[in-house]
Amino acid sequence: MKLDADFSFSDIVAKANDAVFVATVSDQAGAKPKISYVNEAFCRLSGYSEQEAIGKLPDFQDGAETDAETRDKIDDAIKAGRHTRTRLLQYTKTGETYWVDMNVMPLFGADGKMTHIAAIQRDVTEDVKREEELLSLATTDDLTGAKNRRHFMERAELEVHRLRRHRVPFSVALLDLDHFKQVNDTHGHQAGDEVLKEAVQRWQKGRRPFDTLGRIGGEEFAILLPGADADAAMIVAERLRAVIDDAPFDTIDGEIDVTVSIGVAEAEDADNTIEGTLGRADAALYHSKHAGRNRATKASPIPTKRRKVVEG
Repeated sequence: MKLDADFSFSDIVAKANDAVFVATVSDQAGAKPKISYVNEAFCRLSGYSEQEAIGKLPDFQDGAETDAETRDKIDDAIKAGRHTRTRLLQYTKTGETYWVDMNVMPLFGADGKMTHIAAIQRDVTEDVKREEELLSLATTDDLTGAKNRRHFMERAELEVHRLRRHRVPFSVALLDLDHFKQVNDTHGHQAGDEVLKEAVQRWQKGRRPFDTLGRIGGEEFAILLPGADADAAMIVAERLRAVIDDAPFDTIDGEIDVTVSIGVAEAEDADNTIEGTLGRADAALYHSKHAGRNRATKASPIPTKRRKVVEG
């Protein structure tokens, strides 16, 4: 196809809807590439003017929530002279976040040396939000907002894998609201639902940021505690018990006093599966119930004799 003499591909880049920046690779050893060109779409998307962006490092829009591993993969591809494509969270000049589908391409001179790095960014923020909403619907309990049983078990299986491969400990705790049937029978199911939702809100505030809280069924919940041995898990469990007992629950039928019984178990190789660990946590929960409720009980380790039989 023959183009008009006054036509330039740079006109397409300048007016493209996708954001584009080019970084110049320095000849100096150890020097990092610096941005030497941005188009209008980049300025609109990022909030930075051309003058503000020129001279910056290509990663200057990374922030606290930008995935470091993804950035490392981009850098590794560039060093290897390879094209790469990925999604990356970026920050605007005013600190707002947005997601881009980023194509990064190293460019080479006639001598085979890398001279520039070009990146094309498409704003996919709305796509990511829709995907997150769909994922949330698929993994979250409708009533309480806790993770559903299926998602909880999937996360727990990942911890089993980490334990076996990397010897990273983890524990589980089963939480069962005491006399919950009486709450429903006395105050009505709407009040009971309000208690469940409020309990989850309190537990979400009391758990560690990386713990997973799931609704196993009815008034029974479980929390997955990565990296926690039994003693560390008991500290979390006691905190989760206290946030329920500390204050009454405000419901449509008035204030209701609620307590919770908890069973804690640290995963062991002899459990064989996550169901084995949950089974020991359930036994500890049973002990909490029959010892007076409103308490947390730690499961006993698997006896050495039984462990040898299972492992053998």
